[in-house]
Amino acid sequence: MKSLVAIVAGAALAFSSLVVFARQPIAPGSAAAELVPPATPAGKQLVWLLDYLNGKTPFGEPAERFTEGFLKQVPAEKIGAILASAKATVFKDGAKLVQIKPDATDSKLAAVVQGGDALLEVLIGVEKDGKLEGLLLRPALAPKVRVESWKQFDEKLAALPGQTNFAAYAVTGDSEAGFRLRPVHLLRPELCLATGSTFKLYVLGTISEQILAGAAKWDEPIKISESCISLPGGVLQDEPVGKEFPLSEYAAKMISISDNTATDHLIERAGRENVEKYSDGFNSCAARGTPFIKTMEMFRIKLSPDKTLASRYASADTEGRRALLAPGGEVSKSVPDLDFAAKWTVPIEIEKVEWFSSATDLCNAMVKLHGFEIKPGMEELKRVLRINGGIPFDKKVWPGVAYKGGSEPGVMNLTWLLERNDGALFAVSFGWNDTKASVDPNAMVALARGMTDLLAKEPK
Repeated sequence: MKSLVAIVAGAALAFSSLVVFARQPIAPGSAAAELVPPATPAGKQLVWLLDYLNGKTPFGEPAERFTEGFLKQVPAEKIGAILASAKATVFKDGAKLVQIKPDATDSKLAAVVQGGDALLEVLIGVEKDGKLEGLLLRPALAPKVRVESWKQFDEKLAALPGQTNFAAYAVTGDSEAGFRLRPVHLLRPELCLATGSTFKLYVLGTISEQILAGAAKWDEPIKISESCISLPGGVLQDEPVGKEFPLSEYAAKMISISDNTATDHLIERAGRENVEKYSDGFNSCAARGTPFIKTMEMFRIKLSPDKTLASRYASADTEGRRALLAPGGEVSKSVPDLDFAAKWTVPIEIEKVEWFSSATDLCNAMVKLHGFEIKPGMEELKRVLRINGGIPFDKKVWPGVAYKGGSEPGVMNLTWLLERNDGALFAVSFGWNDTKASVDPNAMVALARGMTDLLAKEPK
């Protein structure tokens, strides 16, 4: 595997918008037979790579495939040797395309390719003539942790430093009688933890409720506002002020790629107080996160050059926090230190300045959204929740996967609504906080992948 990550070229090619939130796991989608690379210059190069790895086409003449700048950095013979080695080892049984990541362009894309048990992220960039100026292959996910029982799962979960919570519920009932949660397996399910971007389920729920009430529409245009531009992840922060997108586009980007600028626009559209009211109804930890902060406000607090701001905000009562957040308040005047942001690995006030929920709360949040998505006119909500599945799922076992996750240094959360092939429905949430150090996303993702195998065996 080490040789694969050596295929890096095109120094001027920026992939930052694709990988800036690498802490959030990649989400392979449907099976290879259901996926077709886009008919773009970047997509054509992906087709060539897959065909080569599957033995359908020869390597060919490097100068016809790669730019001059690429070949200056990585000699043709080295490229050939690395790809040949990958073909003979990782892809000896073939290469299967399992995902095209959202927001691919004509000249740039990111995909996930499976070879045996390995999943690799492939980043491709092309020049105007269609030649490759950037190519990167790297491991996409940690190997699955094999767990034979819930007891073994609990032992591995307990071995993680810091605090964790977990809840898996079978969803019973129906839209008329109401949905109910039947415990499948629980471990500290009521423990309130910071969730990172999983809080965006509450924003989506507020907007969905307003759409059902006729107070908002999926196709209503929303302009990019300077006051709602946040830091990455996402892409909307790069769009010009005043450009319009439909509300549905903001929702899709907020959930599928955790776009922070999309999120802050939707909080503004929904109203902060309305989001608070919505989440108060079933989030047992809501008081810890009141006021409900926008993503840029969180960045302004935690990345402020004034290193006392985070602690002062953390220690303030609700009214004091609202004063700090108000127009003209200290938070609104704070400018995030981007140099510090680039090196941000230390947890900052994650017990007090974040968004908080228990595992049970987040399962309820998913089930509430499920109740919305099955109503007439809410097909877009169902689509939005299923663009990004979070981790690889066997689509023959799990044909329906709704997901939202989140992270920051010291925080990680994975939350799903899973539909099994026999019609069984499960709500699952898995949280991890460590106030002393960043958490290891690979450890959590690997364990979560093993957990889904246990859930697949649960009686209906």
